[in-house]
Amino acid sequence: MRLRLLNGLTWSALALVGGFCALQSLEWALAPSNGVLGGGAAEFALAWLSRLAVFLLTGITMLITALLVLNAAGRAGRENVAVAILAAVVAAGASALVRYAVGATPAGEGPFYMVLVFTSWLGSAGVLVAGYVFYLRAQTADEGARTAELRRGALETQQLATRLRLLQAQVEPHFLFNTLSNVRRLAQTDAGAGRGMLAQLTRYLRAALPRMREHETTLAEEIELVRAYLGLQQVRMGARLETEIDAPPALLEARVPPMMLATLVENAIKHGIAPLAEGGAIRITAQKADGALKLTVADTGRGLAGASSGSGVGLANIRARLSALYGGRADLRLQANSPRGVAAVITLPLA
Repeated sequence: MRLRLLNGLTWSALALVGGFCALQSLEWALAPSNGVLGGGAAEFALAWLSRLAVFLLTGITMLITALLVLNAAGRAGRENVAVAILAAVVAAGASALVRYAVGATPAGEGPFYMVLVFTSWLGSAGVLVAGYVFYLRAQTADEGARTAELRRGALETQQLATRLRLLQAQVEPHFLFNTLSNVRRLAQTDAGAGRGMLAQLTRYLRAALPRMREHETTLAEEIELVRAYLGLQQVRMGARLETEIDAPPALLEARVPPMMLATLVENAIKHGIAPLAEGGAIRITAQKADGALKLTVADTGRGLAGASSGSGVGLANIRARLSALYGGRADLRLQANSPRGVAAVITLPLA
């Protein structure tokens, strides 16, 4: 409550009042009627300082009183001209009373002198109050703008989180249903291989389920998920699928979005390698380049034509998530692999 009533009492305000009082004191000392000019420099300085002390007491009292009245009236009160006039009158009156109370009124002066002090400072109080009305209004407007900006930021964050959850929801059933379909098909043709695939599915789900709803994971955890998925596919494809993963230990703690690398691996197998009778190889690499993390999934499959030129749902999902999480600081590119196949490259800010 005390801080609210003194809202606006800053060092800048005190400095302005101090400067005004210093000028007023100088004007008083230079007036011939006050008899200061006839003495030496030391006498002039002493007279100026003594008058400055009186004026500072008056000015600071006026400042604090005006602020108390304006802040007590609240925002609506400051919009009222009558409240502003009242603040000026009360501030000038309080300064005159305090000046009298501390004995800064010349001996022998009566009520008329108090009225003179009051009227002489009333104009200054009016200017001060007018300035503070505009200052406090501007402060209120700034606070309203900051509050609106915070609300807008919170809404954008909530919308981003909702969008990411929806994009994640597209990934989850896609992976699970495809894998379960493979297990069912293999169980009908080779029971032993089906049991092996169920074991790999357990490993895969243990790695995948805790991370599907997260916005970030580590590269090490994402690679563990990819290894589990490749284990599933190797049970199904056997010698037709060769894999290699190259990730330097220094990069394993890097933060990456979950399921993106696995989506690229699944896309490479489904569209590039599985349709070929001889199968193919997948090589996954992670490297640091120009302060960014570059993740590459390269296959020796059918090439860009077999990968639908990057227009699949999984790839579109990755691009949408990258845009939502990093804006223009991340991207996904598809390029021809040598001697055959596709290389999908995700570039992320390295964190």
